Amino acid sequence: MVDIDKIEDFLKGTKYCDKDNPLIQFVAKELVLPCRGNIICSAIQIFNFVRDEVKYSFDYWNVKASETLEKLSGMCANKANLQIALLRAIGIPAGYMVLRIKKEALKAIATDEIYEKSSNMIIHVYCCVLLNGEWIGADATVDRELYEAAYADMPDWDYLEWNGLTHLHISDNYITDVSGPFSNIDEYMDMPHRFLNDDIANRANEYIEELRSKVRLPIA
Repeated sequence: MVDIDKIEDFLKGTKYCDKDNPLIQFVAKELVLPCRGNIICSAIQIFNFVRDEVKYSFDYWNVKASETLEKLSGMCANKANLQIALLRAIGIPAGYMVLRIKKEALKAIATDEIYEKSSNMIIHVYCCVLLNGEWIGADATVDRELYEAAYADMPDWDYLEWNGLTHLHISDNYITDVSGPFSNIDEYMDMPHRFLNDDIANRANEYIEELRSKVRLPIA
């Protein structure tokens, strides 16, 4: 259970979780209109949007949620940050889970350049939501298209519908350490990336686009 005195911290905006941004506010309210105030339904609507409409791409972490929303792309921390901002915008407490995972989780989507430069253990961030008094994991990192393009045939990877009641996150076989939930990871997001630059990111995202193109249906 969560300390009641700390719940308000999981509803606040931060430098990067700019939940009061007008675009964040507008999109959050539009997404949950069909739910008629149902909290679990609202959390699921936001999860589905962030997972599948915001495409996974390599990016820097020091990006505001509203910027990720405008781009409709980002990596794990960017997508989690947007998901959390949208949830907080409609009054649902949400926080950051910070994991150390084996870099093998990246192998299916990373260029050789990124894979070789990555440490054996890398950081993974996902959103957790406070529902019915419990923190429930809702990892929206890998969109459907990328899953079909890169992960569908890999062991320990599944594309599952999230029901708002059970945890959904990367397989335990990749996880070596778990921390959280945290209400604010701005200081962490401000840290410079160890090796990523624009050229490396562009090459990596071109590779991801090539993967995606193999599963896209031709337009009639």
